[in-house]
Amino acid sequence: MKSQLFYTNDENGFVLPYVLFVTTLILILVSANIQHYQRDAEMTKAHIQQLKMETLFQMGREKIKTEIGSLKIPETVTYHFPDGNVRIEVSNLDINKFELYFTITAASNDYSYKITDVLQHDGSSTP
Repeated sequence: MKSQLFYTNDENGFVLPYVLFVTTLILILVSANIQHYQRDAEMTKAHIQQLKMETLFQMGREKIKTEIGSLKIPETVTYHFPDGNVRIEVSNLDINKFELYFTITAASNDYSYKITDVLQHDGSSTP
């Protein structure tokens, strides 16, 4: 007599639960990877925007540093850069110490940041 395997003769659907389990596992992994990719894309966009804002801050700070000797304090100065605009309100704290209030707006007008900084200036203007 020929021996027959149990799962080949049983018609109760032995393979179907395993196929469903593997299919579910694959779908969960694929959807988790898609969500992970979307979060990474959003984080990258936010990081690039933050870098642009920091660059605008540094560019505005260096530009005002070269011009601070010729300004009449208090004064508001606006600089236009390719990535956005920097508006700086300058107030005098001490003889060589200035408070700078930055309002940085991205070129796309989606983001706007406000930063306060203190600038210690030695009195000499550097071009």
